[in-house]
Amino acid sequence: MQLPAHGANPRRLYEAMHMDMPSSYIDFSVNVNPFPLPDEYMPTEQQWVRWMSVYPEERSETLRAIIAEREHVTRSNVFVGNGAAECIYLLAEQFAGKRIGIIEPTFSEYRQACEAYGCTVHSFMLDEHWQPPLDQMVANLPSLHALFVCHPNNPTGTAWSEETMHTLLNAAHDEGVYVVVDEAFYDFWIDGYSVSSFLRTFDRLIVLRSLTKMYRLAGVRLGYVLAHEHVVKKLMKKQPPWSVNTIAQQIAKQLLKDDAFVERTKVYIASERKRVFEQLNELGYKYSPSVVNFYMLYDETITLFPFLLQHGIVARHTFNFRGLDGKYVRFAVRTKEENDHLLFYLRRWKQ
Repeated sequence: MQLPAHGANPRRLYEAMHMDMPSSYIDFSVNVNPFPLPDEYMPTEQQWVRWMSVYPEERSETLRAIIAEREHVTRSNVFVGNGAAECIYLLAEQFAGKRIGIIEPTFSEYRQACEAYGCTVHSFMLDEHWQPPLDQMVANLPSLHALFVCHPNNPTGTAWSEETMHTLLNAAHDEGVYVVVDEAFYDFWIDGYSVSSFLRTFDRLIVLRSLTKMYRLAGVRLGYVLAHEHVVKKLMKKQPPWSVNTIAQQIAKQLLKDDAFVERTKVYIASERKRVFEQLNELGYKYSPSVVNFYMLYDETITLFPFLLQHGIVARHTFNFRGLDGKYVRFAVRTKEENDHLLFYLRRWKQ
């Protein structure tokens, strides 16, 4: 059974499971904002036509300047890519043939990209509380060239203390190890911290961000890197010209001017997540203590996933996450009505 490697592909998932696809379903497998962008952010027809007819800025210079101002860095510290995926693969190319550490279970593309460029990958497994094995990681840093960290982590939605993160970054700095911290879901974390504040202290820290999750722009493809200028220069040398299209650049310029949409979403998601967790507690489910817009439920029997598919609820399987073996199911936090629909069937499955 070859299941899709990512969420947001219900048709392929039903085909792989040899199940008839229902006429209607709710997709909980994709971790994007459940709300569409407000109308004021949507381009007019004239803008669409104009943007489609002109070449983009070759290296997203204007957008890089806007991001630099928001992040309190210089433009030379910003690299903009065609989605976070392009950034990950370009970074993996910089590490080609080296020994790379990955904290798992986590996003599968780190390993895919590194192995595509001949890297040897060493796994560090999160403990039963979804916290990193800090002592083990620090002890192994001398043997590594780089370390990938997803924070908050996908698929668990969990985060570490700032003290733990700083200890790791400091130890990696002493050993000359690059640390790539993927903050794709940082925007959903209320009262969270970003490692971008450590960029001036650690010159081998690389911060990865995505604009596609919060702004529901998965089809547009837009991500960026914050790093020391020597890292940014190397990425630009390998990036094809015009990699980030005009539409992506122009939409991002508009979105980054206003934080109101982000704040409204962040508060709503936190409130819904809390409400859902309270009901999961009542139903006796074991779940990951997520701080963002998705979470995992434990399913030792691996029967919850197909049960939900039969009822038009598409969850994210975890067969291709190391250490999970399909015994967890991941769900996005969606609207109240959609979450209630899920809870209804989670209640039925327990009966």
